[in-house]
Amino acid sequence: MKFRKVVSATVTLLLLSACAGEREHRSGLNLLAEGKTEDGLSNLESAVAQAPDNSQYRLDLLSRRAEQVGRLLASAEVERGAGRFDEAQSLYERVLKIEKANSRASHGIELLARERLHGPLIVEARESFKRGDLDRALGLLRPVLSESPSDVEAQALKRQIESKQTQDRTVEPLLQMGQRKPINLEFRDASVRMVFEALARTSGVNFILDKDVRPDLRTTVFLRQATLEDAIEFILQTSRLEKKVLNSSTILIYPNTTEKLKDYQELVVKGFYLANADAKQTQAMLKALLKSKDTFIDEKLNLLVMRDTPDAVRLAEKLIAMHDLYEPEVMLEVEVLEIKRSRLLEMGIQWPSQLVLAPIGSIGGTTLSDLKGLNADRITASIGPTTVNLRRAVGDANILANPRIRARNREKAKIMIGDKVPVSTSTTTATGVISESVQYLDVGIKLDVEPTIYLGDEVAIKIGLEVSSISNEVRTPGGSLAYQIGSRSASTVLRLKDGETQVLAGLINDEDRMAANRVPGVGDIPVLGRLFSSQKDDRNKTEIVLSITPRLVRNINRPDAAASEFWSGTESALRTRPLTMQVANEKQGLDPAAPGAGQGVMARGASPMAGQEEGPGAPRKDIEPVAVSLQLQAPEQVKAGQQFKLAVRIKSDGDLRNLPLQIAYDTTAFQVMGVEEGGFFKQNGGQSTLSSNVDATTGRIFASVLRSGTAGARGEDVAAVITLKALKANPKAEVRILSSTPITVNNRTIEPVMPAPLAIKVVDGK
Repeated sequence: MKFRKVVSATVTLLLLSACAGEREHRSGLNLLAEGKTEDGLSNLESAVAQAPDNSQYRLDLLSRRAEQVGRLLASAEVERGAGRFDEAQSLYERVLKIEKANSRASHGIELLARERLHGPLIVEARESFKRGDLDRALGLLRPVLSESPSDVEAQALKRQIESKQTQDRTVEPLLQMGQRKPINLEFRDASVRMVFEALARTSGVNFILDKDVRPDLRTTVFLRQATLEDAIEFILQTSRLEKKVLNSSTILIYPNTTEKLKDYQELVVKGFYLANADAKQTQAMLKALLKSKDTFIDEKLNLLVMRDTPDAVRLAEKLIAMHDLYEPEVMLEVEVLEIKRSRLLEMGIQWPSQLVLAPIGSIGGTTLSDLKGLNADRITASIGPTTVNLRRAVGDANILANPRIRARNREKAKIMIGDKVPVSTSTTTATGVISESVQYLDVGIKLDVEPTIYLGDEVAIKIGLEVSSISNEVRTPGGSLAYQIGSRSASTVLRLKDGETQVLAGLINDEDRMAANRVPGVGDIPVLGRLFSSQKDDRNKTEIVLSITPRLVRNINRPDAAASEFWSGTESALRTRPLTMQVANEKQGLDPAAPGAGQGVMARGASPMAGQEEGPGAPRKDIEPVAVSLQLQAPEQVKAGQQFKLAVRIKSDGDLRNLPLQIAYDTTAFQVMGVEEGGFFKQNGGQSTLSSNVDATTGRIFASVLRSGTAGARGEDVAAVITLKALKANPKAEVRILSSTPITVNNRTIEPVMPAPLAIKVVDGK
């Protein structure tokens, strides 16, 4: 009796425990679904404690704990990367409450402590960067990056500093604009040293002559209303001399010889990450056109690195921009229709064609003695059956293949629709060993296409079509099975417009066969002969129809005239601008009839005078900008598949020389088709160059517009134009400028007023 009570109590306790565990488990899952992480995990732990043998409870606890810990850690990393340290600290502490031994949370708290100490250093480094003290800014960032190499803010600031250092080092010194006043020169058979001495006294420019400039070198110069820069350039060219601008008021003069060029001519190293062009072909182009010797390519990265003079590098940038274009592609929509028609008519009476008589022989065969007693009882007769044939068969078959294939310009593409038929071949060696090999033959529809895409949205297609089928099986004497294959082929070259359809037909195979079995004589009688004959008429007709439609995916973007035609210097020296001289009064607005204009004349042996003082017609002075602002302009709404322009406008109250840009765009909504420069830096007939790089993976556009010469540009105009293609519908696809550091004519940077992100609505193009 007592035993029963104990058992009953035990069962009751087990049932109550199971019910309690079920309640805790269900409650924990519900709390987790409501976002109450700690409470939900606590209930799951209670359920496991009350039912330790329940594997489902334990599995849910482990999986949900790992899921919640991973989510909290990811959120903490995002908050820490955004600089919200208090929120990240709270998330890491929540992780440690759930899982005390979590190393990632402990390490995250340590990193937060370091980054809190690094914050003032980064702020101070940013202030130093704004003041132009780049070395001190890098020194402040060095301990930060040594302890936290992945600090996003420190890495971004370091990139800005290094970019500014690179710009300062690669920008060549320029003469001040003050030395561009018009001058008159008259020297006949004068010493070059005396000419430069006279120019130094009147213009304020310092000239340093190399020791190898010959003292007896003489020149003859007659110039009126010329700029100092043009005068120096022509004196150097006619005297086989070269110059190097050391700063805004100092020029080094040295002989134009190979040894001196190696000593004084600075070289620049530049790497080009090619997006579309082949590195080997680009290297060959630079060697052929620019005679560049120091080049290196990395085929894996499609990278080309060159070391040459700044003018050669600038020319290489233009050549690569003209060569590194998107590869044209076309989508070919092909329809292959095979129509088969068969007609079979077999009608008539097939009479026996033979009568066989044979003697009845004994067992083992007939002997000659058996033939002696032949009579009607000793001869057997056999005759074939008589068959009435009444059959008609009609068959129609349409076999349709509709493949689509995307091909690049001048690249072959193949389509095979059919079967691979095995053909076995046996080979016997000299030792009697038999080996068997199997080869496969392609049987079906084979189509080879090679498109050539032209600028006028036309596509020339070289087509090769072959249709084959098994017409018969042949057994070889060796026992192998071979196939007799019937084939029809056609090849042609078409030139079609985008979206135009061309149909190729006429591949017809028409077979008409007639076979008859007739009784000789009576079978040839008209009408009556049908009773003594059986005729079979078999007709098969097969026709192949090919339809092909090209649809351009991307065509060649023809560069504008400025990008495809530019000056490259002479055979002996590369230059980005021609050796010309402009009259100063025409270029700078001087009135040659005004009093005092052009009075400075340099006669042989006389002291030169440079031009005149500034007056109403004097050249425009450069102004250091105070306010610079940027603006993005684009349509508010575009259709999917439509191309549109995004303009970057700049407004400056002072003169700028360079504008680097970093623009971010939504890669799921847009595709960059091209980057062009605007008219801002081309004011007053100025020349400018654009270098750009598009990272389609991260959605970044890196562009830089540089104005040639020493004059700057100011006012308001478009600096760059980006051609985008909308990919798919998006209610709010954003484009924004991440960073920009305009550079003035005095090589100083200025912080522009950045525009707000531009939201563009992409609607369905249907």
